Amino acid sequence: MNRDSVKLCLLGHPVAHSLSPRLMAELGRLTRCRTIYRACDVPPERLACAVELMRWSGMLGANVTVPHKVAILPLLDFLTPEARLAGAVNAVRCSGGRLTGHNTDAAGFADSLRGAGFSAAGCEALVFGAGGAARAVALALGRLRASRVTIAGRRPAAARTLARAMARSFPRTVFAAGRPGAADLAVNATPLGMSGFPDRSPAPAGWSGCGLAMDLVYGRRTAFQRQALARGARVLGGSGMLAAQALRSWEFWFKPFSEGRRAELKRRLLERLPCH
Repeated sequence: MNRDSVKLCLLGHPVAHSLSPRLMAELGRLTRCRTIYRACDVPPERLACAVELMRWSGMLGANVTVPHKVAILPLLDFLTPEARLAGAVNAVRCSGGRLTGHNTDAAGFADSLRGAGFSAAGCEALVFGAGGAARAVALALGRLRASRVTIAGRRPAAARTLARAMARSFPRTVFAAGRPGAADLAVNATPLGMSGFPDRSPAPAGWSGCGLAMDLVYGRRTAFQRQALARGARVLGGSGMLAAQALRSWEFWFKPFSEGRRAELKRRLLERLPCH
């Protein structure tokens, strides 16, 4: 291991499918920064131990993915305002044994919508899921001034809690937990369709569909995407959001890019990713 290399990692379970190591290696090459980025499969019962190891390992930081984005919150020393508002963390920065949690998913989601030419202002949105990814999506939609956001989660209590939290922060948007109906935008913010999870759509068989269906799962045509396509929707996979949130994580660890530089790096990263 080169002592001059910056050490980074990914904490999740499972992580074997993740493209993040490839993405971060490419970012290191493009920015001429020597990095070592490793995907670490951490079962939930080992998360606290993994976080303590990271604290004293000499790492600069980590990404956090399913199922740890919410569970890691009490294990960190500080949270950025973005992480507090999202109620979830997907990036951690280490400094002097102190760990700061941040959330780049909301900004990455908004970047991906803009890249697809979709304006969420005034739209009716439907979010499947009530976990860490769904929190970030709801946060972004509130900031983008969606008219109404319906949270459809398999755990109704969690969906109601998320809807209430977002309603307090974004009074101009109606947030509610409920059954899936027609929408301008529908987002799969569950792990369904991801490697290691069932390829099953979170939407019921009789779902009426949407204008744009965005799946946070990347690299494959999932059951949710196939269902949306069959109902005439335009479909957007998770590769754009993956690249966008990776860039925002990099900026959190190192330093911000100009808008032009960020756009150029995102274009270069997307060339390396599957289209779905």
